[in-house]
Amino acid sequence: MVSASKRVLVVDDEPGLADVAAEYLQRIGDDMSVVTATAASNALARLDEDGDFDCVVSDYNMPEMNGLELLEAVRERYPSLPFILYTGKGSEEIASEAISAGVTDYLQKETGTDHYEVLGKRIENAISQNRAKVELRQTRHKIEALHETAAQAATCTDRDDLCDLAVEAAEEILEFDLCDISLVVDGRLVPQAVSKGVPSDGYYRSTPVDADDNLAARAYRNNESMRLTDLGSHEFAPAESDYRSALTIPIDDHGIFQAVSRDVNGFGDRDLELAELLLAHVSAALDRIGSEEQLRAERDKFAALFHSIPHAIGIGGFEDGDPVISEANPTFEAVFGWDIDDIAGRPVDDLIVPDTEAAAAEAATINRRMQEGDHVTGKEVRRVTADGPRDFLLHTVRAPNENANGFVIYTDITDQKRRERELQRQNERFDEFAGVLGHDLRNPLEVADGNARLLADDCDSEYVEPLRDALGRIDELVEEALELAQQGRTVREPTTVSLPDAVEESWEMVETGEATLVTADPPAEVSGDESRLGRLFENLFRNAVEHGSTNPPSETREDAVEHGHETTTVEVGGLADADGLYVADDGVGVEGDHDRLFERGYTTSEDGTGLGLRIVEDIARAHGWSVRATDAETGGLRVEIRFTGVGT
Repeated sequence: MVSASKRVLVVDDEPGLADVAAEYLQRIGDDMSVVTATAASNALARLDEDGDFDCVVSDYNMPEMNGLELLEAVRERYPSLPFILYTGKGSEEIASEAISAGVTDYLQKETGTDHYEVLGKRIENAISQNRAKVELRQTRHKIEALHETAAQAATCTDRDDLCDLAVEAAEEILEFDLCDISLVVDGRLVPQAVSKGVPSDGYYRSTPVDADDNLAARAYRNNESMRLTDLGSHEFAPAESDYRSALTIPIDDHGIFQAVSRDVNGFGDRDLELAELLLAHVSAALDRIGSEEQLRAERDKFAALFHSIPHAIGIGGFEDGDPVISEANPTFEAVFGWDIDDIAGRPVDDLIVPDTEAAAAEAATINRRMQEGDHVTGKEVRRVTADGPRDFLLHTVRAPNENANGFVIYTDITDQKRRERELQRQNERFDEFAGVLGHDLRNPLEVADGNARLLADDCDSEYVEPLRDALGRIDELVEEALELAQQGRTVREPTTVSLPDAVEESWEMVETGEATLVTADPPAEVSGDESRLGRLFENLFRNAVEHGSTNPPSETREDAVEHGHETTTVEVGGLADADGLYVADDGVGVEGDHDRLFERGYTTSEDGTGLGLRIVEDIARAHGWSVRATDAETGGLRVEIRFTGVGT
C-alpha cells in the first residue's frame, strides 16, 4: 500500500527562508514531513542517502548550482520524482526554461504567508499525481499478468489444476501471502487448492454452505465479496489467531476464494478488484470444464437427439489419416448439399474444405489434434456449402476410445462475421479520419499558430488577434471532430455501469455555475462503456447549462445562463416504460425542428462547434441506443435516450 505521509526536500541557499518554508508547510499539512538543504550538493547527498522523498522544492538562484541544474541532476537519479521550482527571481524566460527542462511545477516567491498555502497545494498535487501514475503502472502489469493466467486457464481441463493455477497467480501476481480455493461438493465447501504456508488443521476441512458462523459459507450464500479490515472486530473466528484481515470472494456458484493477512487492513479496494478479475476467469474456466464434462457424459443422448438439432452435425472418425463421416443429421445434409449415402466413407475435407493452402493447413492441424485425443471448441472456420463459402464455429467431441466415433458440430456464424467485418471497417474508417485530423491538420495548424505568435511579437497589427482567434477556433473544431470520431466507435466490450454514479461524476466535471441537478428515479444501471457514458452526460449537462437549451439567439431570447435565468435546473430521470432515461432543463426551450439539434455543425452560439449533441447521438448509437429531443414540461429541452431501437 502507498504511504499516506509526504516527505518533502526544500532546497534554498538562504537557511532562514528554507526553515520558514518548512515550518509553514508542516503546519499546513499534518501529514507532510519537510527536510531542508542549503546547497544543491547537500540536497543531492540527502537524496542519495535517503531517497525516500516524495517531492523536491528548490530555489533558482544558488551559488554552486542553480535550480534547473539541480533538476537535471535529480532527474538523472530519480526520473519520476516531482520537482517544483520555487524562486524569488521570476520571469517568462525562467518559467519557459523550467518547463522545457521538465520541471513539475513553477512558483514565484511572494511576500506574506499566503503563498505558502499555494505552495502546499502545488506540492500535494504533484505528489498525488506521481503516486497515481505509480499505482497505475503496477496495476497495469498485474492485469497483463492476469490475462496471461486467463489464457492458461482456458486450456485447463481439470478442476484441481485450474484451482492450483489460480492460487499460484494470487500469490505471485497479486502478492497475497496465504489463500485457498474451495469448491462446492454435495452442499459443502471442500478445499481444492491451498497456499503452501497455510496450516492444514486450519484449512483442510470441508464446511457446510449453510454454516452461519463461517465467513466463506456466508459469502457464498450471499454471492457477495467481503473485505474484513480487522478480524478482531468481527464475529468470525480466524483459522489462526494471528490472521488480522481477510478477503473472501465467491466464484459464482462454484465455490469460494479466501485470502488472509497478518496485517490489519491488509487488502485494499484494488486488491479486491484484481482478485475478482482473476476469479471471473476461473469461473469461466469452471463453466467450460463443467460443460465439457456434461457433453461427454451425455454423448449417447446426443446421438439419439441430434437429428432435430439446428446445427450441422457429423459422426465419424479417421481412415488412413483422413476424416470420414459415417452419419450426419438433416441440417448437415441441407447446409453442405451432400446426402450421407453419397459421402459416407469419403474424406470429408475434400468435399467441404475450401481449396486453398491456408484452409488445407488449418484442417490438417484440426485433424491432428483430434487424432491425438484433443478436442476443438469454438474454432472459427470457413467451409464450402450448398450456398457457397460460409463461416462456422467448429466444435469437436472426441471419441472415448480410438475405436469409437466422435462428433463434429458446425454452427453457422456467417451473418455474425459479416456484421463484425462491417464494424471493423467502420472503426478503421474512424481511425483513418482521426489520423487525418490529428496529424495532417494538426501539424500545419500548429505551424500557423506558431507563426501567428511570432507575428504578434514582431508587429502591432489589428489583424493579428482575429487571426489567432480563428486559429484557436480551428483547433477547437479539430478537437471536437477527433472526439466525434472516437465516440462513434462501436462499443464491443460493455460493462455494467451505475447510472446514478455516472450522473453525479459527470455533473462534477462540468462548469455548472448556480445550476441545480435533480434526479427523478433514473435506471439503476445499464450495460455500456463507462467512459463514453460519462462523456454523454457531460455534453448534455453542458448544453443545458451553457446554451440555454440551445435556444437560437435573438433580441428577446438569449443565453439562459447569462440572460433570463439566473439559475437552471437540470433533471435526470427514467422513461415511463423503464427502457431508457431523459435529461431535461427548465431553460427557454427550442423553436423549430428538434432533429436539427443533432446535425453536425448545427449550433445556435457564435462560439459553438455544433458537435456537442451530435457526439451525444453518436455515443448512443455506438451502444445500440436511440436518441431524440423534445420539449420539456418545464419549458426547456428534453433529450430522451432509449436503450433499444437502432441495434448494434
